[in-house]
Amino acid sequence: MDIKIRRARESDSEEIGNMYFDTVNAINSKDYPKEKIDVWAASGKKFDKWKKKISEQYFLVAEADNIITGISSIDQTGYLDFMYVHKDYQRMGIAQVLLNEIERKASEQKNSEIWAYVSLTADPFFKKNGYVFTGEKIIVIQGVEFVDRILKKKLKY
Repeated sequence: MDIKIRRARESDSEEIGNMYFDTVNAINSKDYPKEKIDVWAASGKKFDKWKKKISEQYFLVAEADNIITGISSIDQTGYLDFMYVHKDYQRMGIAQVLLNEIERKASEQKNSEIWAYVSLTADPFFKKNGYVFTGEKIIVIQGVEFVDRILKKKLKY
């Protein structure tokens, strides 16, 4: 499988949102109850949110087989906002390719570290890549409480 990485375009927002929605429902549902998945996945359908993130962040898509198979983004401060891989393309190295490019961009931006709010599902991937747990943040969305794990990685640039 040939994976192509490129900058996201606003015209990708609907495909990104649908991929996010489907992936959260299929993959993250293994680690979270339905009540949380329903709230979490629904945010994928807010296509204007995706357009805004694409314009504000270094936002990447991975493509294979002419579809978006993964997304990742980082802002100027080193906050890694998104890292999702299509439900049908898990464990094929897509997240690793995206993370390598995000870390390259963070070094280029002279960020001293990258940090992210990480789900239970993604936690092993980030830890395997040298990210360490530094705390938790509780957020409430539509009356549903989420505990986000904060993981960080120091960078040398």
